[in-house]
Amino acid sequence: MTNSDLAHQPLPPPQRGIRWVALITAALLLTGLGIGWRWWAGRKPMPTAMGQPQGQGLPVQLETVTRDTIVDSTDFVGSLEAAQVVEVRPEVTGRVQRLFVRAGDRLAAGAPIAELKPDRAEANLASVIASINAARAFESNARSQLAALEADRIALIAEVELENENYKRVEFLVKEGVFTAQQLDQVGRDRQVAQANLKAMEQRIIAARAAVQEAQAGLNAAQANANRATIELAETVITAPFAGVVGDIKVNPGDVVRDTDTLTTLTQNQILDLRVSIPIEKAPELQIGQVVELTTEEGNILNTGQISFIDPNVNPNQQTLLAKATFANGGEFLRNGQFVRARLIWRTDPGILVPTVAITRMAGEPFVFVAEAPGPEDEVPPGTERIARQRPVTLGRLQGDRYHIISGLEPGMEIVVSGILNLTDGAPIMPMPDASITAP
Repeated sequence: MTNSDLAHQPLPPPQRGIRWVALITAALLLTGLGIGWRWWAGRKPMPTAMGQPQGQGLPVQLETVTRDTIVDSTDFVGSLEAAQVVEVRPEVTGRVQRLFVRAGDRLAAGAPIAELKPDRAEANLASVIASINAARAFESNARSQLAALEADRIALIAEVELENENYKRVEFLVKEGVFTAQQLDQVGRDRQVAQANLKAMEQRIIAARAAVQEAQAGLNAAQANANRATIELAETVITAPFAGVVGDIKVNPGDVVRDTDTLTTLTQNQILDLRVSIPIEKAPELQIGQVVELTTEEGNILNTGQISFIDPNVNPNQQTLLAKATFANGGEFLRNGQFVRARLIWRTDPGILVPTVAITRMAGEPFVFVAEAPGPEDEVPPGTERIARQRPVTLGRLQGDRYHIISGLEPGMEIVVSGILNLTDGAPIMPMPDASITAP
């Protein structure tokens, strides 16, 4: 028989069964010894560490349970937007002659940002000023002509009145037989000529008044053009519409820019709004004025603001509600468009918080060790003043590095927060200062 055949030949069944029985028996024996040791250790008073004399107990750090504030909150990720952001553009087409700022500069409202070459605007303004002078001269001449015609009209009115009186006098004398009818006809013709001259003068005055109005309209148009040219000249200097921080500058001196080109951006970062999407099921709890905290990844608070806007409309696709929280950004360490972590606080209630290091679990159930005076039934060395009593607790939400204790503890109790790994129920303990405890 070859070696290969021997390797594949099975062991006799009785021998294999004996080996398995021996292994299982050894495992059960070790398990039983371990359980027995833990039971005996729990019943037996614990010896002190590092050869300490009996009565002192295991060194631990204690903390008194107090009533704290329990915060009901939800964490979100949202984006910040500045209260004022504008893309700075020129009002007129021109060549960049000068830049007054650099990226990152802080400007006051009205501060100059850039200047365009003003040659064309200055020439246009000079042209319209000449047009104003011509229109003003034309208007003055038209008014002078109107004044002369109105003076002539007054003389013609006097002449018509005189001819009317002559006609009445001659008509009377004709009736008395002093003058002949031919003389009355002559006076009548003179009166008609005077009346015709007055009527013609009134037509000329109407035309003169129309000419004055036309001249005035021309002067007004010239003045409007001058105002527009003056504004265009002023617009060759681009200024900051409000106080803010200059963004990236996209042009250089010598570039030709139009009114559609962006020179830079101006951002007012002192007031920021945070946009967050709230699930629709939380909408009934959302209110104006609720506190919102900006936090780091570790949970440290960066800034605190309040809900300032709640959108009346729901996003139909996501079934969320847009809310905005406003933050004062005095130090300006936050930026427009920045994504941040935010904690919306729904409400606060009184409750008990304990450090997470004070929580120990056994069979999945949480408990803490409470420092108590030993009772008559406790088997402890003489002189023992405090023992660690295991107490089950019901945990709530984690708040920072502390758990909310729903039940199991009362204010005024003292709990063990260091040296817990060495403790068993009823073990003697010795409270120590913080620096004396190196193990949890």
